[in-house]
Amino acid sequence: MNGESGAYSIGADIRLSLNPFIRYIEKRASTEKTAKINFYRYILEQFNQYPELKDPISTEEAKKYSALFELIYTSLSPIINDENQQFWAISTPITPCFHYGTNAFYNVLMDATSCSIRTDISLPSKKDMEKNVLSAFYNLVLERFYNFSLTGNQVVVNSIIDPDTHLLKYYKLNVDTRFLEVTTKAKLPEYNLKDVKDYIQDERNTLKILSKLIPPDLFTVEGISIVTLTDVTGEYALETIKNIIIEHSESQKGHYTKSIATALKTLVGTDQIDFGLIPYIRLNNRLQINEHSGFTSILIQLAKENDVDDAAYLDLIADYILNPRTLIFPEISDDERSKYPMLTLLGQVGVKSYALFPLYYNAKLVGCLELYTKDSSKFNGNTLTKIEAAFPLLAQLFQNIIIDFNNDIQDIITDKFTALQPAIQWRFHEAAYNYLQSGARERNLPVEPIFFRDVYPFYGAVDIRNSSIQRNSAIRRDLYSHFEILEQTIKSIKSTITLCKENEIPHEEAIWNYKNLDELSDREILKTEDYLQRQIPAAMDQLRVSHPELEGIIKKYFKETGVNGKIFENREKYEKSMQMINLAVSRHLDEFNAELQSIYPNYFEKFRTDGVEFDIYLGQSIAPKIPFTDDLLGSFRMKQLRVLAEVAQTTNNLGPYFSLPLETTQLIFVYDKPIDVSFRIDEQRFDVEGSYNIRYQMVKKRIDKAHIKNTDERLTQPGKIAIVYFNSSEAKEYVGYIKKLQKLGLLTNDLEYLEIEELQGVEGLKALRVGVSLKRIMN
Repeated sequence: MNGESGAYSIGADIRLSLNPFIRYIEKRASTEKTAKINFYRYILEQFNQYPELKDPISTEEAKKYSALFELIYTSLSPIINDENQQFWAISTPITPCFHYGTNAFYNVLMDATSCSIRTDISLPSKKDMEKNVLSAFYNLVLERFYNFSLTGNQVVVNSIIDPDTHLLKYYKLNVDTRFLEVTTKAKLPEYNLKDVKDYIQDERNTLKILSKLIPPDLFTVEGISIVTLTDVTGEYALETIKNIIIEHSESQKGHYTKSIATALKTLVGTDQIDFGLIPYIRLNNRLQINEHSGFTSILIQLAKENDVDDAAYLDLIADYILNPRTLIFPEISDDERSKYPMLTLLGQVGVKSYALFPLYYNAKLVGCLELYTKDSSKFNGNTLTKIEAAFPLLAQLFQNIIIDFNNDIQDIITDKFTALQPAIQWRFHEAAYNYLQSGARERNLPVEPIFFRDVYPFYGAVDIRNSSIQRNSAIRRDLYSHFEILEQTIKSIKSTITLCKENEIPHEEAIWNYKNLDELSDREILKTEDYLQRQIPAAMDQLRVSHPELEGIIKKYFKETGVNGKIFENREKYEKSMQMINLAVSRHLDEFNAELQSIYPNYFEKFRTDGVEFDIYLGQSIAPKIPFTDDLLGSFRMKQLRVLAEVAQTTNNLGPYFSLPLETTQLIFVYDKPIDVSFRIDEQRFDVEGSYNIRYQMVKKRIDKAHIKNTDERLTQPGKIAIVYFNSSEAKEYVGYIKKLQKLGLLTNDLEYLEIEELQGVEGLKALRVGVSLKRIMN
């Protein structure tokens, strides 16, 4: 690979010379006290045979001194090293012009068949190469004359494809400059590091500025550069995995599993080995195998493809987690297949060798790594040793994936289910901090109680009128359909088989008289369901075994009474209508909550019954740093009344879309006195605190079924809002809000003042009731 030293001209006088090496050996020989001195004398004797070496050597004449170049290689390399592993060469100073090199060095760069540079090497352009040469030159100059450097002069060749493995190999370029002499043709200007930094404000202009401050043509560089290549393929493979760990949010979604597998193949040095990555993600302490994540096991994949019962491989995983250990099968034998039946699946796809490694993070099992191949010769100790270097990184990756999964689950719970809302999180953070600081955690003591004192409660409810009656009616109609199908099936059975035992066919008299289903109680409905869903299917299965000719009839029965059959039709209509109502109400309340939070932080909780109920707690203790004023109470009450009117309008407008006609009632309970609430850790929710405050909770639970005093009329009615209160001042306040909403067209002019019947433990309740304008006037 000889070439003109001026091919990458930088302006300096660069000469190939062996003089600096000769002087280096002479100096070592003059001080050496060991047997090495004999070798140094021999080297000098060989070089002294060429007196012309005191002068620089032209590129054309360099080949005359191949024997000397080989002697330099021998003196600088460990004598027992295998030359096939030594990537070593001699070049003209600072230029890629090589005059001698080992076979291993040239094999990396040269194509043996064409004797030219390999086409799969991604070499820099000529412009970039000149920039690299100039950068190496100034590094050398600044180190020799100013005692600092710009950057390292190592270059990484990163796209050489190994012809055997078809994988990328990476080499680091190291240059030994001990045998270079740099001289100047004139006195150099004096600069310190600060001066140079002041000149160089932009790193992109570094070389341009240096060329002006210290022109290259002032220098002469003589000697040889010793160039070595170091195989850093393993380091780069591990670096790839490190980068994936940094971006683990993407790897969790399986986007980088292919890159990880390629990096592992590069690390072990063969593309004939494949890998399975299985992080142990748990939900409710149960391992989750999610093939959509991109992280999967070949054993589990093959088990699913071969319709192996889930329990078979889940039991295998559970056993492995209880007793994690490294399992290595260099060549899977019949005895091993008998001991581990799942290994048989590997043989079906040609896999001959298999290994399973547990991965630990901080001594905790976080997953395992599978290694398998169809070529058992690739499965050796060297391969297994190399892969171990990736274990800590893969364990870190798996730990990150597990943390992300748990965080995602927790985020969903926080957003959708838990009572721990943003407005009150600060108080839980305080409690957690106190728990840690006090040492209570180490002593396993209870967490401090969490209270919010003197908060004003708001309660509202949207209920589906007669929901229990409607549900039971739907169930009864479905049971009627079920009995019709059963009766027809028994007739068909009797007409098909005439000789059978008395108890083989369910007796007709044992079938309930479905004409009287409307009179069934809830308990009788449960007994009927048990009869139809448990006893009858068992009898049918027995008939199918003893009388194969009934297969068609019984199959038809099971199809008609299956999940998608006619016998669930009315219940599905009821559920769909109820879900439409609850979804619409929840959407209104979510928007309502967002509106309230923007005004003042508060605790807002909604919970599902047959409809939707909600509690709001508002007060200074929830947001201690934000001033609380009494006019906030009026604003919240007005908005609560308004949103329930809008809910009533929406549920009424949904009527034409219901599979089963349903109506809603709306209820507000006004409680003008502040109460205390505390967080119940066992139930993960807030509840009222103190005996006096419990009265509020008691009234809430009893007013939804209350009647108007001295009548059988329910207080809550479809298309109306009932506002329950104790004091006339509360009624006066709400009348004002009602009048405002009447002017806006949301409420009708039919306000009623009502007394409520005495409830258990509660008396003196009164109510306002007003109709909602069900034909919306405003958006």
